[in-house]
Amino acid sequence: MTRYSFLFQPGRIGSAAIKNRFVMAPMGIGALTGFDGLFSERAMDYYEARARGGVGLIITTVCIATNRYEPWESDGLKMLPTFDNLIITRNLKRFTDRIHDHGCTIFAQLTAGWGRVYRPSLIAMTGHEPFAPSSVPLFWEPEKMSREMTIDEIEGLIAAMARSAFIAREGGFDGIELHGHEGYLLDQFKSALWNKRTDAYGGELAGRMTFSLSIIRKIREAAGYDFPVSYRYGLEHRIDGGREKEEGLQIAKMLERAGISALHVDVGCYENWHWPHPPEYQPPGCMVDAARAVKEIVGIPVITVGRLGYPDLANEILEKGYADFVAIGRPLLADPEFVKKCRNGRESEIRPCIGCHECFRRIYQSRSISCAVNPACGDERLYAIRKSDLKKKVMVIGGGIAGLEAARVSALRGHDVTLYEKSTSLGGLLNIIGRNSLKCDYQRLLEFQINQVRKAGVRLCLGQAVDIHTVKNEGPDVVFLATGSVPAEIFRTTEKSPISCVSALDVLCGNAEIGSSIVIVGGGATGCEIAVELADGATRVAICEQLSELAPDLFHANRGMILEQLAQKDVRIFTDTRFERITSRGVVVTTKDGSESLLEADTVIVSIGMKAANALLPGLNEIVGEVHSIGDCVSPRRVKDAVWEAFKNAIRI
Repeated sequence: MTRYSFLFQPGRIGSAAIKNRFVMAPMGIGALTGFDGLFSERAMDYYEARARGGVGLIITTVCIATNRYEPWESDGLKMLPTFDNLIITRNLKRFTDRIHDHGCTIFAQLTAGWGRVYRPSLIAMTGHEPFAPSSVPLFWEPEKMSREMTIDEIEGLIAAMARSAFIAREGGFDGIELHGHEGYLLDQFKSALWNKRTDAYGGELAGRMTFSLSIIRKIREAAGYDFPVSYRYGLEHRIDGGREKEEGLQIAKMLERAGISALHVDVGCYENWHWPHPPEYQPPGCMVDAARAVKEIVGIPVITVGRLGYPDLANEILEKGYADFVAIGRPLLADPEFVKKCRNGRESEIRPCIGCHECFRRIYQSRSISCAVNPACGDERLYAIRKSDLKKKVMVIGGGIAGLEAARVSALRGHDVTLYEKSTSLGGLLNIIGRNSLKCDYQRLLEFQINQVRKAGVRLCLGQAVDIHTVKNEGPDVVFLATGSVPAEIFRTTEKSPISCVSALDVLCGNAEIGSSIVIVGGGATGCEIAVELADGATRVAICEQLSELAPDLFHANRGMILEQLAQKDVRIFTDTRFERITSRGVVVTTKDGSESLLEADTVIVSIGMKAANALLPGLNEIVGEVHSIGDCVSPRRVKDAVWEAFKNAIRI
């Protein structure tokens, strides 16, 4: 019997029976969509893996009703699943049958469109002039204005949405969800910030709700009053001029009266993506308060979402009655068997999501959805781990994330694997990064990887440095070089100085004495995270960054939140500012105009990155037939790069 008794109770949304309280949250799938606007075989494999893994309800990627008004196609090639013709039910039935085979319920998420958040790349591709309820600034190019939608366009979209719901039902879907959150078109109509209309579709809240309510009414007429319709919406926007909680609660009641079967509640919009798309810096359950507030005033099921990949927390939310269903998205990308492992008491075997948003980054790169810690996500067939025809002796040098992944996959394929690590503990930099309170999920990932290599039977040689003689004595067929990276050289003071100069690594390890006035040299993600950790009322922190912006490599939901936290902590930011030298009073820098200035400090933290440690490589190539350099010893990069290099090389040896 599972200890998560509330998570594994059956439930209902309208007429749809759901075997447990886990919902796969809707997430874009990017290039998994076929060019014909259908669900490709890869897309079906992706969803079926999560259905096989035990989730109760899948809500698909966003699907469009028509390309007539807001095109998501170019030269006849479609970019999103498009429910605009009954003939596609042949594809939809094949898809939904595969999901139903695992006892899983499935809803299609339908959107009315993007409006003011329509992407510039699509404007260039399609020539579409973005519209919105009113003429308001475009999100991506605020110097430009949207045009106001015509009544014919509004009514045409209402009819198209109803037809798409009918097509979904005919295609075997158990229900649909309306994409009414985050500042997309349905949300723009609801909000006075973006809807300035004076006709029946604007004005007071009742008028601004007319678009949504008309769609709901027409869907019920077209698809049947017994066909479940969930509505995803933001209780509040949490931006100046946006929706506030009280209005959000009024909307919940209006949607319930209109016949909506369930409410899927989040907060935020494009202006603060770190709410609807919470990064690693958000606390677990960051939007449960919104669902709880709605749950208290409606009599229909409420779905909560937001960093809920923690089984104990998810079960507690249901036990306390804060919501009826728990939606998890990225945790199911990281581990499609998340639900099954919870049910079977195998929580320690769940590969955790680390909140890095590599999944979302890929969609913006016109790639298919995948996951930093699970390269097989979205390519379940291609990257299925299969036994090797020939057993090989594999030596892994380095026990960081790349080495652990190479050892894990190689062992699962039946190879004889030994991993050498010069320190007495596994994890490399991950062991250090995970100590940061903003990145606790990295520690969970490390624990998962260590458990997996032990379970797979990898021989671990800890506290053993490796040289060429060690390799010769081992006699491997294959070597994975995963020796990681070391901090770039620390700066030296130019005069006798009382100032402490330490590396970011020293700070993360807890090996540095920190004063009360700190200058961090380097404004990448690590420098920003350290600043947030250290800044408080008694400690003044400044960041000096040579580039024109901080943390440019972070996905913008993550970057937006870390910048907000820096502002809340009153961290002083100096961009376009080059470090020159350390003096007895602080750090001398050169600003963009070429002038020098002094940033006073008693502690300087150097966070200018790492450099590859790969001194063994030339000698290895001379004595071993197959050598793979992986992870930071190739070039210091993200966790995704280390895991993917290790996985892809190990799966092919």
